[in-house]
Amino acid sequence: MDDDGMSLVEGPIFQICWVVDDIESAERYFAEQLAVARWLRLPDVHFGPDHCTYRGQPADYVVHVSLGYTGGQQLELIEPVSGRNLYTEQLEAGGPGVHHVAWVPEDFEATLAEAARRGLPVVQRGRSRASGWSSPISRAARSAATWS
Repeated sequence: MDDDGMSLVEGPIFQICWVVDDIESAERYFAEQLAVARWLRLPDVHFGPDHCTYRGQPADYVVHVSLGYTGGQQLELIEPVSGRNLYTEQLEAGGPGVHHVAWVPEDFEATLAEAARRGLPVVQRGRSRASGWSSPISRAARSAATWS
């Protein structure tokens, strides 16, 4: 919450994401432990420098993505394949684990502006035409948040 007592995000959690080093093993683990019945695998999702930044610079990287549900909660698994990004950072710093919790803001750009006003910089931002998706473009931004 900020000084006004207002939360940056509202509504239910849309997604919980884990960064993994082996997406097939992670899919099996989550299927067994959290009863994820099916995974939608999106291999080799490319985020290119024309539509992606990482720590303020153009980025070019590839990830494997799997999406599944347990109950009504969407789970996402991301395995970095090539290039530098927040996912490779996490694996190098602490190994596989929870990476982010996501909400879908009513106004994406206004929420990013408010995050910046609160001192939460966007450290990675990108758009991709994911392989196998008929939807137009996947858009995401990751802000750095720390707690003390």
